[in-house]
Amino acid sequence: MDALNAVRVRAVWDIRLWRTSTYVPFYSGDNLAAALGDRYEYRPEFAPTAEIIAGYKDGLITWPDYERMYRELLATRHPTAALTPANLDRICLLCTEKSAHQCHRRLAAEYIAAQFPDTEIVHL
Repeated sequence: MDALNAVRVRAVWDIRLWRTSTYVPFYSGDNLAAALGDRYEYRPEFAPTAEIIAGYKDGLITWPDYERMYRELLATRHPTAALTPANLDRICLLCTEKSAHQCHRRLAAEYIAAQFPDTEIVHL
């Protein structure tokens, strides 16, 4: 919470397909919602599909394939269609990966920034 408050995060968007965490129960969606209150939002429209996740985890697709497939998914879903710059002010994208390097949250952030060119991406 301190890190979120330090950078004045207005909303945490949970963009995971599944809002549960076996290894770290605090990060389950219900626990985060209780801790963050109105600042927590579940945004499954930014989540990859189970097929994309399984393909990557099982080694059937490479990271470049994952990136391509996820970007194609976002292009099909248009998850930013109903958003305004005000909706995006000081949001934090949440997923499971520790680093944004090989994570769909980086790809989602890049997608949002492409739709809203004044968006600044900061990895916490």
